Amino acid sequence: MEGARLRKGELSNCCDILINKIILSVYMDVKQIKEVMKKYGEAWENQDSNLILECFTKNGIYQESPLAKPYRGHKEIKKFWDKVVKQETEKIKFRVGNCYVSEDGKTGFAEWECKNTHKKKKHHMVGIMILKMRGNKISYLNEYWNTKDFIKIIR
Repeated sequence: MEGARLRKGELSNCCDILINKIILSVYMDVKQIKEVMKKYGEAWENQDSNLILECFTKNGIYQESPLAKPYRGHKEIKKFWDKVVKQETEKIKFRVGNCYVSEDGKTGFAEWECKNTHKKKKHHMVGIMILKMRGNKISYLNEYWNTKDFIKIIR
């Protein structure tokens, strides 16, 4: 049997579907960001390593601070998460604020607030995340944050 033959218009339809999938996998909207950030917050509050990994693509990058080494892929993200979030942090309350998308639809931003106890010390943190997504998962996340403690130090 020779290769299957496409009827007129079928190739065009297949190409349109593929192009739309590629476009949708790179571009995002506020709803996508809110959904993944809700899951991200639940992962924090429940200290759930598996749930945080569901937020990221397999090779996703998690930059916990612009001055820190990025965690690349599920293995490194899980190692960080298991140590810092599961072992060293407790009483976590995480809230997502406003979410935005760049005009070109390729970059998302999410405001957040987190109260927790890390290494037996209470913290109140606020920040913003800059993220890229592939479909409904984060492919790159960079957090910029500050604490009330830091403000006391510099004043």
